[in-house]
Amino acid sequence: MDIYDGSWKLINYDPETGRTIWHASDNQQGVYRIDYPVSKIMEMNQACAIATKKQNKDWQRIASIPLNILKNSHLLQAHTEGDDVWVSKWLNNKDNASWRTSEGYV
Repeated sequence: MDIYDGSWKLINYDPETGRTIWHASDNQQGVYRIDYPVSKIMEMNQACAIATKKQNKDWQRIASIPLNILKNSHLLQAHTEGDDVWVSKWLNNKDNASWRTSEGYV
């Protein structure tokens, strides 16, 4: 049984991560789409931010970021290269607030 989302055909589903891989073709060219569910991560991050709001510890988790975003945003590369300024700028950007698990600035 084939599963479709419009013209997209489901190629692969990973039940552990929820990742789906879809394929669409116009008989000339094929295109793949990879979907990652992130709503649970965002909900957990918000709960962590609320739980740690009043804690003042030496160590605190500051973010939980899906691997595809970590790699595609160059965040992993910047971290590996020790570019703490770029990493801090990325984490403090309001567009990336969903991945933060604590308030304040890095």
